[in-house]
Amino acid sequence: MFVFFLFLSFPAMAEIPDSLFTVNKVNSCFTVKSVKKKKNDVYVIYALKNDSIYKIVSYYDGNKGDRKKKLARGMQFQATLISQFGNIISPCNLMLDFHGVAIGLEYKKRHILDLWLCEELNGPYLTK
Repeated sequence: MFVFFLFLSFPAMAEIPDSLFTVNKVNSCFTVKSVKKKKNDVYVIYALKNDSIYKIVSYYDGNKGDRKKKLARGMQFQATLISQFGNIISPCNLMLDFHGVAIGLEYKKRHILDLWLCEELNGPYLTK
């Protein structure tokens, strides 16, 4: 088994950089499974759609003006998710450096093969 690390770095902003090449987008309704706060105001949201678990990373920029609803377990929300690794053919250990926090895939634990960004989130808050 090969271990491969890929580090992508993002500037300290809430929106997704325009220069970032994205492979796949999913626009759908999701159900929040859990929300976990990491360091540097980075949040990891585990969301369900059908039988799939999506691992979403989001940065809270401290702007209270665009906060609508705070995500909570069991809550449903509509969003467009943007893939960071695309369709990986074989499982491997990829890492994303997101605002100084290393976020990895969880293939063995949860069968998660991709990380997702979402413009409708500001940390744990919906903005739309």
